[in-house]
Amino acid sequence: MRPIRTVTKLIVALAFAAGCAKDNPVGAPQEFPDQTNGRITVVNNEATLAARMTLRAVDVPIDPGQFGKVAAPLAFSLTEIANIASPVVGGRILQATSVVLDHKNAYVSYNMAGSDCVGAIDVIQLRSYANPVLRSEATFTDTDVSSVCSDGSFVYLATATSNPSFASPSFVEAIGIQGGKLDLSEDAGRVLTSYVATSVAVSNGKVYVTTGNTGGMYTLSGEALGISSFVPLADARWVDCDGRNVVVAQGTPGRITVFDQATGALKNTFAFNGANIAESKSTARLIGGKALIAAGDGGVQVMNLADGRIVGSLPRLIVAGLDPARSVTNAVDGANHKLFISNGEAGVYVAESSVTLEDQTGSSSIPLTMLGQLRFANLQSVNHVAFDGEFLVVAAGLGGVKVVRVRD
Repeated sequence: MRPIRTVTKLIVALAFAAGCAKDNPVGAPQEFPDQTNGRITVVNNEATLAARMTLRAVDVPIDPGQFGKVAAPLAFSLTEIANIASPVVGGRILQATSVVLDHKNAYVSYNMAGSDCVGAIDVIQLRSYANPVLRSEATFTDTDVSSVCSDGSFVYLATATSNPSFASPSFVEAIGIQGGKLDLSEDAGRVLTSYVATSVAVSNGKVYVTTGNTGGMYTLSGEALGISSFVPLADARWVDCDGRNVVVAQGTPGRITVFDQATGALKNTFAFNGANIAESKSTARLIGGKALIAAGDGGVQVMNLADGRIVGSLPRLIVAGLDPARSVTNAVDGANHKLFISNGEAGVYVAESSVTLEDQTGSSSIPLTMLGQLRFANLQSVNHVAFDGEFLVVAAGLGGVKVVRVRD
């Protein structure tokens, strides 16, 4: 099956400026047009997109709350530097669902709560400018976007579509990216099984996609999205890879399935406590030979991938006055000694690791200490966090995106 191409009705709002980009001074932002193909609308005009951004310089305090008093001044500071409002499509506000960071950009996905399939993605430049800049936006009239990733040349989307011309709702899409701008002239898709593609990761020219409770994990070939393999995996919720391993977080019950990235061979399946809530979100982030697992009702679990041992953990948060079903751990990310954890309506929390997370620590225990909750103004339910050691980006549901600079 050849990939579905969605460029046959491409309308370019401005003359495509690939040649004009050569006239730009070295280091100056390149100009790219707004585009639409009827199904997807891309806005690349930064003046238009700036209306969604509020630049800030606000300290983010940490409230120790139920974890007691912080014994000494923290060795790091957090400053919220930007807030990005969610896109509005057809008068409806979308909710930020996931975020991923590369060396200079944040990529954010959005969907619509409920049965309607309406979504979006953002490209936010964090570095090279004095402040974050919203470089590009794509909105979809018939598609929810569950998660997003990029290899620098394409942005890959795990989606669910209501488009009747597609044989299945579960869909993976690749959109070209040039100079930080989305480009519909390079757009391809592939229909998958199940009702929704839940996550996507890319590494070494291969794209990995999970497809929910009746699907599994697909391995596809780069931007062409040719299917190389499919492994049935019940309740496949999230995929991540690190050049050596590909792991899939599964739920009901919680499991981590590990594949050799070079050969695709199954290496192991390990159980963990949690991920027992049906149709809930659980993520896995690979770092230092370990998986940082957002285990839903199981809190945070840190697993050694060599033997499946849980070497560190933090319990699920119980917040007085809040339905426990609304405070599940749905994402965790970490770098150096810090872990940032999203807990739905309970908000964002920060914890400290006794070791540098990037170190190969094997089966040695890793004590984790919860420091407290990050206090944001008007924070909505948090669906995802990403942290690269310098920037923390929070996908805050209907509250859009918060960008925080973390300084030691």
